[in-house]
Amino acid sequence: MKRSLLVVLLVLLLWGTAQAGINVFYVPESGFLRVSGEMVIEPEAASLSFLIFPTAHLTEFWADHLMEYRVERHPHGTTVILAVRQLGPQTISFSYEGLIEPKQQEAVLGRDQLWLPEFTIPAQDWDVAVQLPLGWEVAEGEVRETSTEGSFSLVLLQPSSSYPNLKLVNYSFKPAEEPEDPEEALVEESEEWLAPVETADLAELGEEPASLEEAEQGEPEEQPRDPFAARVQIQINRFTRALGLRSQAELAELLSPALQEEGLAHYLASLPPYYGRVIAEIVAMPEDPYQDYTVVFSTERGDRYLASMAWREEAGSLQLHQFRLTPYEPTVPKEVADSCELFLQELQAALQMEDQGKISSLLAPDLQQDAEEILHLLFSLDSSEPWTIEHVTLEPFSITVLTPPLDGAKFLLKLDLTPGQYHWLLLGVQVVPLS
Repeated sequence: MKRSLLVVLLVLLLWGTAQAGINVFYVPESGFLRVSGEMVIEPEAASLSFLIFPTAHLTEFWADHLMEYRVERHPHGTTVILAVRQLGPQTISFSYEGLIEPKQQEAVLGRDQLWLPEFTIPAQDWDVAVQLPLGWEVAEGEVRETSTEGSFSLVLLQPSSSYPNLKLVNYSFKPAEEPEDPEEALVEESEEWLAPVETADLAELGEEPASLEEAEQGEPEEQPRDPFAARVQIQINRFTRALGLRSQAELAELLSPALQEEGLAHYLASLPPYYGRVIAEIVAMPEDPYQDYTVVFSTERGDRYLASMAWREEAGSLQLHQFRLTPYEPTVPKEVADSCELFLQELQAALQMEDQGKISSLLAPDLQQDAEEILHLLFSLDSSEPWTIEHVTLEPFSITVLTPPLDGAKFLLKLDLTPGQYHWLLLGVQVVPLS
């Protein structure tokens, strides 16, 4: 049975025999690659390591007897080095994702690409399932079965102890033809990918309603009177279009140099294709057009995100100066938010006092993870500075907490909570890397 996952910013490379069940989601056109799997290992030494592709972001991990780890990045790959508390058979689960070189017509997945973990000794019986967009097929490689799931094909590879090597071909690829009228082509492309940005009711935003006479005349919807505000709406249209296309280059053109350096364009362009089209709705326009615009982004899959966007004039163009994105959910009642703040204060105070008994009283009886692992994680964090709640999720109930950086690494804590007799109780912990 799969264990609850403790996201600890890394995946394992293991020393010893392993049986691998691995799922791969790969979109060659964008280069997006996500790998997740579960293995039973029998380590022969307490210190273990493995190698994955250089740009991989490690997102999920669970190991039965993990003690500590470190991650080393090199131009040729990312090495994960860790130590386990005891030897013997144990289960690990992992997930990582990132962007490799985009391919339009042919792509290769092999040892040079490090798409799967490179073990210090060969793993036994790789069971690998690869999900590809329709049109892409395995031209070279040991395939056991292929099936279709919606707009993707699922390829099951033959179990093998050797590192899988695949050559993929896009049989539906057609070289793009140069349009006779570039401007006309751009308009057609915009109509296909971008739904128009909708604006919230102006009365809700504090605007005076139109006069009765104007209403009877059927005046069209009022446009922003400030030229800068009108330009911002155009830029939000462009931003939404670039996001829908997953175009890192187009997104980068709209960002300030500071946001580009933070890698925001790369992050946004990695939105998985299966989320589908993206539309935007401006739900709050500031009185001062230079302040934050509140926008809800919706995906075809149904996910919705709330964005705060501030734009500035830079080098003759309008650029996104500040950007904040959170899941869009109903407003959390003040009483609930206050109770979460109180829980966090009690937890941090107990950590500062190194009061293990108090912290244990904050853990739920049906804790989803090993209590010792959670205590080890919490005591390793910096509790000398205030922690802040960045987001509250109502279903399932959890709080996302920003803590001070640890050894230069920035991350968020996702604390799953459940009601107790007198206060909230901690049900589980995840660590979400920020850099």
